[in-house]
Amino acid sequence: MSADAELEAEQAYIHHGYAALDRMHARTSKLLEEAPNDPDLIASLTRRVTQLTDNGRALCFGRIDTEAGECWHIGRRHVEDQDAEPVVVEWRAPIAVPFYRAKITDPRGLVRRRQFVVDGRTLLSMADDFFTEEAASQADGPHVRGRDALLAELERGRTGQMLDIVATIQAEQDEIIRAPIEGILTVQGGPGSGKTAIGLHRAAYLLFGNDVLARAGVLVVGPNRTFLRYIAQVLPSLGEEAVVQTTLTDLVPDAPVRAEDELATQRLKGDARLATVLRRALQNRRRLLTEGFEVRHRSTRVRVEADEANQLASTVAARRVPYAAGRTALRDLLARAVYDRYTQRSGSVAADYVEISRSLQGSASFKAALDVLWPSVSAPALVRELLGSATRLSEAAGDLLHAHEQASLVRKSARSLKAERWTEADGPLVDEAIELIEGRVRTYGHAVVDEAQDLSPMQARMLGRRCPNGSMTLLGDIAQGTGPWGRNEWEDLLAHLPAPDGARIAELRLGYRAPGQVLDLASRLLPSIAPGLRPTESIRPGRFAPSIRRVTADVLAASAAAEAAALSGHHGSVAVIVPGALHDEVRSALADTSLDTGDASANGLDHRVTVVAALASKGLEFEAVVVVEPALIRLDAPHGLRLVYICLTRPTQHLSVVHAEALPTELVA
Repeated sequence: MSADAELEAEQAYIHHGYAALDRMHARTSKLLEEAPNDPDLIASLTRRVTQLTDNGRALCFGRIDTEAGECWHIGRRHVEDQDAEPVVVEWRAPIAVPFYRAKITDPRGLVRRRQFVVDGRTLLSMADDFFTEEAASQADGPHVRGRDALLAELERGRTGQMLDIVATIQAEQDEIIRAPIEGILTVQGGPGSGKTAIGLHRAAYLLFGNDVLARAGVLVVGPNRTFLRYIAQVLPSLGEEAVVQTTLTDLVPDAPVRAEDELATQRLKGDARLATVLRRALQNRRRLLTEGFEVRHRSTRVRVEADEANQLASTVAARRVPYAAGRTALRDLLARAVYDRYTQRSGSVAADYVEISRSLQGSASFKAALDVLWPSVSAPALVRELLGSATRLSEAAGDLLHAHEQASLVRKSARSLKAERWTEADGPLVDEAIELIEGRVRTYGHAVVDEAQDLSPMQARMLGRRCPNGSMTLLGDIAQGTGPWGRNEWEDLLAHLPAPDGARIAELRLGYRAPGQVLDLASRLLPSIAPGLRPTESIRPGRFAPSIRRVTADVLAASAAAEAAALSGHHGSVAVIVPGALHDEVRSALADTSLDTGDASANGLDHRVTVVAALASKGLEFEAVVVVEPALIRLDAPHGLRLVYICLTRPTQHLSVVHAEALPTELVA
């Protein structure tokens, strides 16, 4: 069969697949219309209809032929014909593994793999990998699966949304996606290695046919809301909804961020010692009674002596129950003591304990005694009082934190708890307090955490509470650790996470997003920012060498805007990445142009030209990027050169650098 005839045959098969999908959609829609008033059934059918809706992405993107003479077409979702025979096999099914993993030297039972390049429902081209002895003898160097399709996808215009990569998953990526769910899997990947997409596809893979995990849920944690908006559509496009996508800050709604700490204070608040300080602060709220209390029930007065009440409080404290549960338990024990005294005084054995216990709700002396022994407190109030009082902090942290550390934590409290000026670093403290007081947070069956290299020990404790089984996928790059807790090795973080099933680290070696010329420039920084890491190897050199242009300070913003304007004529998405000190000036310069511009923090990423603060650029990608004043970007983070590295590696096509001050010496050839 000629090449044209084969292309026509495969195009016909793709049409057949869509026709089968349309029939499945119509059948499910009819079932939904006729469904009885059963909320669970209606919800299930509604989800199924959504899953069977054509979303414009390729339904079928390849085919495998086995040594046994079988032929399977691989695609986005399972599609079957009217006889329930598979037309398209879903990418997550075991039978699809060779499509992603087969190599010339390890064919996994295949004789041929065919990769499609598809635009919507149209097959543009296809390429075959033949697994023969002759091909194996000619193999040299690393093999990129479906190179034509991969390059076509990488050349695709970028929008404000990340797309799934099911058609172009590479072997090293697939191994991570399909890795066992047990334990902590840490993925070390350089810029453009696809680690974010891998994490999301891993979540989709783990949920495939796993009803237990679907009920438990999967937690996806991103570094900021801009990033979450960027990845929001990936999992829905893969048909998965049993996922909560959030930031660590949003996991603690009781501490809305209204202020910012100094860097040293941020780091100190992230220190695991603060967990002990909080526990002590809570314990220190409990006091001993110096005298007993009296209560009256009906016409009888009874007294509980201080020694007995104090002993009851000690008994409860020894149980190590959550603080709020301890207060409830102590109240019951004190009420029982009152009941015992009442029956002794009245001589009545028929006294109703429930009635007496309820009557104590109105007893001022009983409540006062309980509030001394075990005062009620909310988690935000505990943290607010601790940070707002040098005395309370000293009592709780005296032998753990030095005097200068305590001084850096103390701040003036707002007039009310509602008006408290919480910082991002306060969230983990409030979360820790919630655990101490309430003893419960929502837990998940698995967590996928992006930009994990920046997590503080207290943030790690937040994650550990939500995944006590230790089933997590951590994604990150040591070279991109810019926060106060940016680290040089993953083991520093893993020490703060529960890992009953162990922990392992996988490294991604290939880069797909950034062209080689861009990575070569950025990798000049690696010996200084992460000397233990090897440079990421790009699969493509790139068509444009990076442009580096020095201007005078008085025209810096205007020059950056002009560069963005020039690039927008050739690229669909352009980011102007700026240091915090120049954000407003560059934004104003762009506003004076006729460009379709937006600000990532306020408007998302849907404009043709977007101003992005350097600190918010992690995980994002654009066709072209203008990095403005690296010398000032370096001042925006504790590990400033790492932030420069991040900014330089955001483009898929072209990088421009516009600067007035001298570049970091590491970048100068």
